[in-house]
Amino acid sequence: MTAYDQAELAQALLSEIGDALFLLDPDTDRLLEVNPVVLRLTGFSRAEVLQFSVTYLFRFEAAGGTQRLKGAFTKTVVFHGQDGFLLRTKGDTWLPVSLTVSRLHLAPKPLGLIIARDDRERRSALAQARRVEAELRTVLSSSPAALWSAERAAGPDVFSGWLFRYVSPLLGRIAGRPTEFFDHPFKWAEVVHPGEREAYRVALRRVLTGGGDCEQLYRVQTPDGGARWVRDRLQVVRDAAGRPTRLDGCVTDVTEQWAAEEAVRQSEGRFRALVEKSRDGILLLDERGTVKYATPAIKFILGFAPEAVTGLEAFAFVHPDDVSATRKRLAYSLSHPGEDVPATFRAIAADGGTRVIEMNGVNRLDDPSVRAVVVNYRDVTERDAAVRELAKQHALLEGLFASVPDVVCYKDREGRFLGGNPAFEAFAGRPAADLAGLRCDEVFADEWAVRMRAAEELVLATGRTERSKEWVTYPNGRKALFDTVVAPLRGDDGATLGLIVVGRDETEQERLEDALRQSQKMEAVGRLAGGIAHDFNNLLTVVLGNLELVRCGAATGPDAAELLLATERAAKQAAELTKQMLGFARRQPLRTAVVDLNALVRESLELLRRSIDPRITIRFVPEPELRPVAADPVQVQQVVMNLCLNARDAMPDGGTLTLETTEADPPSEAGAVRRFVRLSVSDTGTGMSEEVRAKIFDPFFTTKGVGQGTGLGLAVVYGIATAHGGLVEVTSEPGAGSRFDVYLPRGIASDERAGFRNEVRTDFPRGGGETVLVADDEAGVRDLARVALELSGYNVLLAVDGAEAVNAFQKANGQVKLAVLDASMPKLSGRQVFEAIRRIDPGVKVLFASGYHGGGLLPEDEPPGTRRLNKPYIPSQLAAVVQEMLTGA
Repeated sequence: MTAYDQAELAQALLSEIGDALFLLDPDTDRLLEVNPVVLRLTGFSRAEVLQFSVTYLFRFEAAGGTQRLKGAFTKTVVFHGQDGFLLRTKGDTWLPVSLTVSRLHLAPKPLGLIIARDDRERRSALAQARRVEAELRTVLSSSPAALWSAERAAGPDVFSGWLFRYVSPLLGRIAGRPTEFFDHPFKWAEVVHPGEREAYRVALRRVLTGGGDCEQLYRVQTPDGGARWVRDRLQVVRDAAGRPTRLDGCVTDVTEQWAAEEAVRQSEGRFRALVEKSRDGILLLDERGTVKYATPAIKFILGFAPEAVTGLEAFAFVHPDDVSATRKRLAYSLSHPGEDVPATFRAIAADGGTRVIEMNGVNRLDDPSVRAVVVNYRDVTERDAAVRELAKQHALLEGLFASVPDVVCYKDREGRFLGGNPAFEAFAGRPAADLAGLRCDEVFADEWAVRMRAAEELVLATGRTERSKEWVTYPNGRKALFDTVVAPLRGDDGATLGLIVVGRDETEQERLEDALRQSQKMEAVGRLAGGIAHDFNNLLTVVLGNLELVRCGAATGPDAAELLLATERAAKQAAELTKQMLGFARRQPLRTAVVDLNALVRESLELLRRSIDPRITIRFVPEPELRPVAADPVQVQQVVMNLCLNARDAMPDGGTLTLETTEADPPSEAGAVRRFVRLSVSDTGTGMSEEVRAKIFDPFFTTKGVGQGTGLGLAVVYGIATAHGGLVEVTSEPGAGSRFDVYLPRGIASDERAGFRNEVRTDFPRGGGETVLVADDEAGVRDLARVALELSGYNVLLAVDGAEAVNAFQKANGQVKLAVLDASMPKLSGRQVFEAIRRIDPGVKVLFASGYHGGGLLPEDEPPGTRRLNKPYIPSQLAAVVQEMLTGA
């Protein structure tokens, strides 16, 4: 053997080996030598590499790799061909490598050797293999059949040692179980239907013990107890000795196919039964038109036995007047295959009567061995009569639809008009045919049309009926109050096909209801009039008497001052009483404000005490810290008046009338958190029966005698409560009195109820010499206003009527800064004067001072730059309001 120099041999191995070699001192972790492969892989020079530590050059992709590398140089930890390491390159990138670590026992000390093999190609090949495998699994999983494959390892018999290589996820879905359930091929037997499980196992045993491939049709049982039909194909691969080494399975869900085939089988059976039992008939004719076969239906229809018509001409029992037309229709059908045009004719029955027969489905048999024609026919006598009746009903419904006074139209699911009745055409101002295909907001320009479109979309989305009431404008400009209902238009299957819209013009009804409410309110005023007149006369007695004592000198000095003070108090009480009566009797729409319910009840009781029988004790139990309500104060006062007067009438011999306020929610609002304030009015009167209690809120229902009531009191109470978003509940029994609970929605607390007394001032504010016009047809009021304003330093112009006021304003040539106008004056009202002087000077300020604000004598709203001062007023009040308006304070 040739002797080689060991040093040269080692150097050759180090240089020529294809892996990267790192020789290092295991104690210091410093590199001693590397081969050229290291320099090629890393891009470092030999000098650069030898400056690095091993832990700098290598890192492990998972945690703890560095410690494993260091420990490999001990005697106890060694590893070879370890993947997952990375080698640093000069560009600070990392190359995947697999490492083999060895310990070289050399003198004078052991050294470490790291062999790093470039792992990029292997990893690339592995990634490619995984991609191919993933793609293959995707292809297999998308197959309509569940595929699986299993291999057999060593085992004592052919039934052991089997493991899956692949299982399609579809296999688990067919069985209704997760794929992990099938941990070996024979686990599938557990999901086979119990009635077929043994047969499945026998077939499987035959395949494994020498039989060939097999195919089975059986059921599998799902966890919910259901069953699915599958077709199972099983193939076996054997080794040279004939032992099975691989099983490939293909399971196909054929439940729908099996059901369809079963349905066909059942359908054939049913068809045979139906042909024999059906009342629709079939005739088999030869080419000459002779009956060769007739189903039993001819017995039911015409009364002939099938064998009795066999051999007869097919038209033997057709009415003579219809024979010619029937022959032509039969010939046409035979010469135009595929055109199934029914023909109706009259047939003569066995009893001599006639029946209406519909002939359809005329076809030649395609079988060349049988030259015949099949004719289907049906008795439509009743249907023909029903069609004629339906036509009459349709005409009737069309007439009814046209006569409905409400606006009715119908639309498709896109909200496009399809048609409507004459009332709809009158409302739209155009024929319904011209509106077909248009939407509501494309026909009507009003804002309500946009809201209507939104309501239609809501109905289509939810299937619920929507209802609204609002003012709309006709094409001719007339405004009307419409109660509109938008409902889904459904088909026979319940699906929403479109919309039906019904609108009712309730303008006149609203006017009548308003008139009835006002009439009932005035009835209550009339019932209060006696007591109010008594108190008003008492107050006038105090005023006139005290003034006479002062005027004649009977009272002087301090006594006269005391009498004048008493006179002032009596006059203020009379003014407050007049203010309450005017407010209660005023006709006005619902004006919601945040009000103190306790204060409203107290004001109402001040009026009521004058007309309540002294034998009736009135108790008011207010909740001290009651939250305010969001309500119209005038209408709430009417509720109190109506309930208290109703209670008074229920106690003709006296009793106790109790009013209570508290925060409480009605039982129907269970779960709500104190959203309502409750006013309770109870009495100890006669009470009501169940029958009466069920009708008390009906308009015009009353238990009083003729001329003692309109029957609107409680109906108005109910209407006011519901208009505010509240409700009324009543409890009563005969002889046990009655209790009415009125629930009103809570409002946000605010101080909006400044009374007459809070407006009174005792000082006279000083003005800046501005010119003020005072127009009032009452001389005493004019003089009082002039004195008050002149004392405050204003220049005052006076006018005795509306026309004189406008002339005086014009002559002042822009000097008038503020006008004090009465509402009711001769020639021109306060509103007319306001409009005239605002045309002259749009910036002039106007103070409306009047004891009555109704009848259109004043503007409905409060225009900018205006205020209102209720009569009666005192001089200091007038001067203070004028100063505030002129200075803006």
